Amino acid sequence: MAPPNVSVVDRGFISKQNDRIGVIPSVRNTDDTENPELQIIGTIDLDAVGSIVCKSGYFTHVDCGMVLSLNDKVVSGGIEYSGIAKIDHIGCEGDSGSPVFPVAPEQLPGIFITGMLTGGSEAEGFCAVVPIEMLITDDIELLTINNLI
Repeated sequence: MAPPNVSVVDRGFISKQNDRIGVIPSVRNTDDTENPELQIIGTIDLDAVGSIVCKSGYFTHVDCGMVLSLNDKVVSGGIEYSGIAKIDHIGCEGDSGSPVFPVAPEQLPGIFITGMLTGGSEAEGFCAVVPIEMLITDDIELLTINNLI
């Protein structure tokens, strides 16, 4: 199978090449005293309109909303991004790069990453999410609690 074309996807990655740098596969949830840190178990595809997903962002912290559409197109700065999911009611300004995940109470404090916040439109009422399957390639791996380096 050919790798996905991510040349038009707004994304950011951290390359772990220095063994002296500690990396923790978790997501901040500091507003929740019961589960202030969510452990990344793995990935799961974003595949259902109407499902609820959350993101953990620097500015707006953990916020959840409903999936409005999948495999959609978004135009930003004159560039068209395709394969995007639109999510309703999550703060997205300043939180680009935030991990997106569904919450299953029976799995907490574990979560599965389903995508990455890439932008949005407050005026139009949605945030844009790049699905995880567009981000993970042969040479990119998501760090989880099961594959710590």
